[in-house]
Amino acid sequence: MSNNNNSDFSVFFSGFVMGGLVGAAVALVLAPQSGEETRQQIRQKGEELKEQGTNSWYSAKERAQHAAEDGKVRAAEMASEMRDKAEEIVREAAKNATKKARGTKKSSRATKNDDSNSEN
Repeated sequence: MSNNNNSDFSVFFSGFVMGGLVGAAVALVLAPQSGEETRQQIRQKGEELKEQGTNSWYSAKERAQHAAEDGKVRAAEMASEMRDKAEEIVREAAKNATKKARGTKKSSRATKNDDSNSEN
C-alpha cells in the first residue's frame, strides 16, 4: 500500500517537472519580450517550481511519517491480540491436560480397586 502511494507521487512529480520544462521551452520560442525579460521570467518560474517541489516533498514526507506511525500502532495492536490468543490456547491446553491427568488417575484407581476386589 505504501509503495503504491510512493509510485503515484513519483509519477505525478515526474509529470509535473516535465510539464514545467515543456512549458518553459514553449515560452522561450513564443516569447514576444526581450531575452533579459525572458530569462527573468524563467528564473522566477524555476524558483516557483522549486518551492512547489519542496512543498510537495515535505507533504509526501509527512504523509509517509503518519503512515509509518499508523502501521506501528496497528502492528502493536495485532501483536497484543496474538499474544492474548496464544495465552488463551495455552490455558485451554493446560486445562485439558489437567482433566486428562485426573481422568487417568481415576481410571488407574478404579483398575487397582477392581484388581484387589477380584483377588478377594
